[in-house]
Amino acid sequence: MSDAAYLPFYKLVEQHTGIYLDTKKQYLVESRLAGLAQEYRCADVKEFVAMLVRMPLGPVHTRVFEALTTHETMFFRDRAFFDALAQHILPTLVNRAAEEKTLRIYCAAVSTGQEAYSLAMLLHEFFPQLGDWDVYIQATDISSAALEKARAGIYSSTEVERGLDPALLNKYLVKVENQRYQIVPWLRTRVNFLQSNLLDAAPLFPKFDLILLRNVLIYFLQHTKNAVLEQMKKQLQSPHGLLILGSTESIVANAGFKSVKHGKVCCYTHA
Repeated sequence: MSDAAYLPFYKLVEQHTGIYLDTKKQYLVESRLAGLAQEYRCADVKEFVAMLVRMPLGPVHTRVFEALTTHETMFFRDRAFFDALAQHILPTLVNRAAEEKTLRIYCAAVSTGQEAYSLAMLLHEFFPQLGDWDVYIQATDISSAALEKARAGIYSSTEVERGLDPALLNKYLVKVENQRYQIVPWLRTRVNFLQSNLLDAAPLFPKFDLILLRNVLIYFLQHTKNAVLEQMKKQLQSPHGLLILGSTESIVANAGFKSVKHGKVCCYTHA
């Protein structure tokens, strides 16, 4: 099977996940799907993806899509971003919401949960006035396996050492078996995890004061980015809700958003 024979599979993946693949990513496809190909008794990955294209969409496709989704994340990923959250972005949002005492935050494509838990820790550390507020943190991801880990809140010693200060580790996690650590129960209850595909219609969430969509759009073509951004706009509180992308991402030529600077972080709000 030639490399071109992978193209129908790449189109299938993009249609259902938004992830854009091409022949330059064939090595990634083969490395991530080798185990599944063997499990389904295919001679190699080429035979496996050809089978997937022929089959009706089903559980095996779900496993494949999850295998191809990048789950790179860590606690307090990009310190400059979290510093801006603590010093500029959240104080602004909290001040605006002081009368209603509600704060609604959405972490999209949250993977195994470290971003959402980092945010919950930050709120508890720097904003004690929120103790009697209605604070709602919604987190979603396409991967059920990633969300299962996020809900359990159990991480290896390597995972917690990446980005998590010892003081926060001792305060918000407890050691469990096999050199692993678990988020304390009361903090786990602060985050609601739900499986959701960014390409699907937006779930019936409340409007959010803050949406984090970090390091996601880099995997999409422009038409998919536009569709996802339109969904985010529908879920963003008007007129002052803020959308934040990854440090290497930006919104270009989209009339629905305008950029605003908070500290060193570029945010987006309704135009």
